[in-house]
Amino acid sequence: MAAEFTDRTPTTMSPRRRGVRAVDRALDVLTAFSAAHPRLQLSELAEAAGLPKTSTHRIAVTLVERGFLRQDGDGAYTLGSRLIELGSLVSATTELARLTAAAQAFPLSGGEALLVAEADWPDKSLIITTKLQSPHSPTALSPVGRRSVLANGCVSQAVLSGLPAEEVRSLLPHLRLAKRTPASITDAEEFLREVEAARNRGHAVEVEQFLPGIAGVAVPVMSAGRPIGAVAVCGPTANLPRRRLNSLALDLKQLLGRALPAQAPKAASGG
Repeated sequence: MAAEFTDRTPTTMSPRRRGVRAVDRALDVLTAFSAAHPRLQLSELAEAAGLPKTSTHRIAVTLVERGFLRQDGDGAYTLGSRLIELGSLVSATTELARLTAAAQAFPLSGGEALLVAEADWPDKSLIITTKLQSPHSPTALSPVGRRSVLANGCVSQAVLSGLPAEEVRSLLPHLRLAKRTPASITDAEEFLREVEAARNRGHAVEVEQFLPGIAGVAVPVMSAGRPIGAVAVCGPTANLPRRRLNSLALDLKQLLGRALPAQAPKAASGG
């Protein structure tokens, strides 16, 4: 679990990258949409993309013609079905896709949910790519497609634990350690200690750091020695005592070993 983006303007999340200006602008328009704002009028789209209204309209017309945007009868824009086709190609060719396929048979108890998140390092964020639910899973957990900043919570800490300690420290000024709950970690040194403990265990554990009443455990997913995401199980704190969290950590590592044998993490230890 990690803090959600509250600013839908993509240019505020990362510095402008060098490249072709027209392509850059088209991507600004596409990334202006979010789970919180899936439908935008032209003026809202221009504001979110940080572009003039006339330029936004020209780009939107082209994107509608190519199927990347759809325009409703009232003029509002939504993302188009062409993106679903491309998204399926991404999800079918990655390590996380193989992990997701293997996770379908993961034994969840009542109230638990399995999440797979992919790391986006340029934006220092995570995106939920898979959510498998058991009966009575908490509705507060992030849905598929939700993008979140790296911060408190077991998913973020698991992903960061896959990095060298020096690199985590260098990233720390860019992370948002917000006080979401009484248990949220806002002190930088304490957060670093938590990530270090996760690195030593091979998994991250948290109890109500991100959401009241929710606990979780997460394991980093590695590729070529770098963390590309994490797999986690979260659920009501009452259903996830420390013993259950440690048991789930072992189950998640065994899942990784089956799905990605070359990247199987070390066995779980207590804590």
